[in-house]
Amino acid sequence: LDAQPETAHRRLVQPRPHPMSPLPSVDLITPCRNRVEYLRDSLPSWLACPQLRRIIVVDFNSTVPVIDDLGDLSGERVTVVRVEEEPIWRQGRAQNIGLGLAEADLVLKTDADVATVDIRSYVSQMGDDPGIFFKGFSKLGTSSGLCLAPRRKMRAAGGYHDHMSGWGGDDVDFYRRLKKRKLKTLVFQPESFREQGQKMAGKNSEAPRLDTDLIGDHQDLARQPFFSGFRNTLLARIQRQNKRGALRWRYTPVPERPNLVQAELRPSSRWRLQVARHSVELANILAVAHYQTTPSVWELMNSEGFQELLQEHQLPRCRNRRERQALLASLPQRRQALTQLAQGLGVALQGAPTG
Repeated sequence: LDAQPETAHRRLVQPRPHPMSPLPSVDLITPCRNRVEYLRDSLPSWLACPQLRRIIVVDFNSTVPVIDDLGDLSGERVTVVRVEEEPIWRQGRAQNIGLGLAEADLVLKTDADVATVDIRSYVSQMGDDPGIFFKGFSKLGTSSGLCLAPRRKMRAAGGYHDHMSGWGGDDVDFYRRLKKRKLKTLVFQPESFREQGQKMAGKNSEAPRLDTDLIGDHQDLARQPFFSGFRNTLLARIQRQNKRGALRWRYTPVPERPNLVQAELRPSSRWRLQVARHSVELANILAVAHYQTTPSVWELMNSEGFQELLQEHQLPRCRNRRERQALLASLPQRRQALTQLAQGLGVALQGAPTG
């Protein structure tokens, strides 16, 4: 008998639920390069998703402009961002171009071959808890490239890595940096998406050669499915992506094409490309030298020899303009040191036989 009033009292003091708050807004970004057949299949599902405020397709130097292949987009909430003068497939750079246009609370990064079924529950959870983000996980049935995260946190982390090429390594690096922003990782459920699934060999056909102007021709090695992931993981350790070092882009709407925007690299970012070139070449040399002889990239990076190489060849940070100018002036000498490193590791240089 005594328990009944107490129970009733507990019911009375429980807080009443607040009226339903509006869900956070979501912008979708997806990179596309000569994969319009997948995009055509996925786009209707994105347009049918009421949580998506805007769909941003980054046409990363496709042979035929994506907007010409998609037909009439007038009246649709789709923006196609065209970027040219990018001969090498750099998925992270493409995604960052889209991220620069996003304005919603959350950003859903997806691949062109992934259709959206239902994301409301994830958006609702992130509205209740701003300290989480969702990612895909291939072993549980979703593409590892899927990511739903707060836009501000994504930018604060520096976005995806600007200088990786091919496929692999970029998502792991990005999620690691989001976790450093104190975000907790949750995983998408497979029933929320429908994936067409491209074979890795087909994906890597976008970058059949090493992104290099220093070492020799290793096309056969570069085409192996997991080589670029090995090299990209090395690059993430050699040159860490952050907000300060991220590339900056200028966006220009095309008046006669209301769904089209042109993206160009800002001149102030061109020095960053020169600096990144050194890190890319160092990662290339180490990947070619060790990919077939090292059990894993993590074992290589944890080795004493790798740490010594970083101390010798990793570029210092620039804290001001004077240090930046000094670093740029030192690049020819540092390139010569990379040449000597390649020769010492048995990696053929440009113009030399590859054996």
